[in-house]
Amino acid sequence: MTAVVLRRGAGLLLTLLTLSVLVFLLTSMAPGDPAEEILRRGGIQPTASSVAALRAELGLDRPLFSQYLRWLLDVLGGDLGRSYADRSPVTTEILSRVPATLRLAGAAALVAVVLAVLAAVWTALRPRGLGSRAVALVTVAVAGVPPYVVGILLISVVAVGLRALPTGGDSGPGAVVLPALTLGLAGAATLLRLLRGDLAHALRLPFVKLAAAKGLRVRRTVLVHAVRVAAPSAVTAAGLMLAELLAGAVVVETLFSWPGVGQLAVSAIRQRDVPVVQAYVLLTAVATVLLLALAEVCLVACDPRVRRR
Repeated sequence: MTAVVLRRGAGLLLTLLTLSVLVFLLTSMAPGDPAEEILRRGGIQPTASSVAALRAELGLDRPLFSQYLRWLLDVLGGDLGRSYADRSPVTTEILSRVPATLRLAGAAALVAVVLAVLAAVWTALRPRGLGSRAVALVTVAVAGVPPYVVGILLISVVAVGLRALPTGGDSGPGAVVLPALTLGLAGAATLLRLLRGDLAHALRLPFVKLAAAKGLRVRRTVLVHAVRVAAPSAVTAAGLMLAELLAGAVVVETLFSWPGVGQLAVSAIRQRDVPVVQAYVLLTAVATVLLLALAEVCLVACDPRVRRR
């Protein structure tokens, strides 16, 4: 187990280093001169001398590799740079938005897990029923529809039509319901498709059939034996689902005016605020990689067959 974790850890460090290079290069290649943008945003007509002076102040006149090393060292020290828009520390801006994003992602994960587990167990108990086919059809439909379409439908029907919940913002506990449903439904579809297949496979295993033959009730057979067999795949699916939730938060936060990191990133893209975009892309990529690595470690701990590979 220790050897597996160390091996995975070395691979994880290499992946994170590669990610940092890609994020810096891709965001640095954005069109336009940041120095000119900052001067124009401050109401100053850029001249060759003023642009050159500001580029020197920002370190943009250095070779790209030198800029990357400086940026990487600052990031490792917890400094994500300063926003081009208002010169405020990016770390402070990101940290002030993180609680809202975590609150939304947590509520969406709760929606996804509850819906997926209930639907998977229910369809496993009635594999040939009309309800199971309906659930399968709805799952395919939800998985194929982009989250922003689901969000627009929920706003139109629930918030505007029924006036049951607010259309956006984070004023009050009810404000999180619609964005959490929008994100959670997509995550539930991903999780359900994996869980349903694993539960159906588990129910065909000899020892599960033997338990049922000995008189164990079908519901208990599914909940105690089949769910335990499907647990390793569920852990992997949960990691993928959480990564999807983080990626989808950008669209949902913008659609519902949710004051999270995703909304900050969209605003930064509109303003060509490179340091904020760099910080958002890097943190999202790192969080995704860490979630998948955590899911893999949990899978190794749950399933001895993986440790022997």
